[in-house]
Amino acid sequence: MRRIRAISGWATAAMLAVAGAALTHLCVAFLPLVDIWAAHRPGTDAAAVRLGGWAALAVAVLTAWVAFAGWAGRARSNLAAFGIRATSAVPLMDVAVGSVGRSPLLRRRMTVLTWLWWLGLLLTVTAVGVAVLAGLDNLREIDDVRERVAAGGTVDRVLVSHLFGRQLLLRLPGAALGIAAAVVALILIARVTSAQYGRVARLRGSLVPPATLRALRSTNEDWTVVLPVAVGGTIRE
Repeated sequence: MRRIRAISGWATAAMLAVAGAALTHLCVAFLPLVDIWAAHRPGTDAAAVRLGGWAALAVAVLTAWVAFAGWAGRARSNLAAFGIRATSAVPLMDVAVGSVGRSPLLRRRMTVLTWLWWLGLLLTVTAVGVAVLAGLDNLREIDDVRERVAAGGTVDRVLVSHLFGRQLLLRLPGAALGIAAAVVALILIARVTSAQYGRVARLRGSLVPPATLRALRSTNEDWTVVLPVAVGGTIRE
C-alpha cells in the first residue's frame, strides 16, 4: 500500500505567503518616500517606519520559504506513490513534471514554468543585490540627512529628492521582478496541486462513488488516501 498525502492546505498557505512576501517587498521599495516626507517636516524620525518595514519583509520572506518548502516536500513525497523516481538535479522539476503524468505537452509546459520560476527568482535576487551595492555610494549622505531631519534641522530638498529618489529607482526593478516571480510561483503551485489531485481522483474513480469524491472536494477534508500498489510496485495512469 502507498499513501498519498494531502497538500491542499500547504498549497493555500504557500500561495498566500508567497503573494504576501512579494507585496511586502514592493511596499518596502517605496520606503524612500517616507524619508522624503519626513525631510519636509523637521523633527520627524522615520526610523521606526523603516525598521518596521524591513522587519515585516524578513518575516514575510521567511514565512513564504517555510510554507513553500512544506508544500514542495509533501508534493515530492507523493511522487513515489505515482511510480516516479526523483532524478532531476533542478529542484522542483521532478515534482512539476512528474505530477502531470505522461502527456508530452503538459510535461513541456511544466518544465518551462519551472525554469521561468527559477529565472525570475535569480533575476530578483540579482536586482536586489545590485541595488544594495549601488546604494552604498550615497549611504553616508543619506545617514547625515536622516540625522539632521530627526534633530529638527533643515536640509536641501533638492538633495533629498536626489538621494531618496535614486534609492527608489534602484529598488523598484527588484520589487517588480519579485512580483513577476511570485506570479509564476502561484501558477506553479496551483498547477502541481491540481495535477496531483486529478491523478488521485482518476485512481480512486473506480473505487469510490462519484458523490463521495465531490463531497471531498467541496469540504476539503483530509484528501490523504491509501492506494493499492500495482504490478511492479508502482501506480501509473
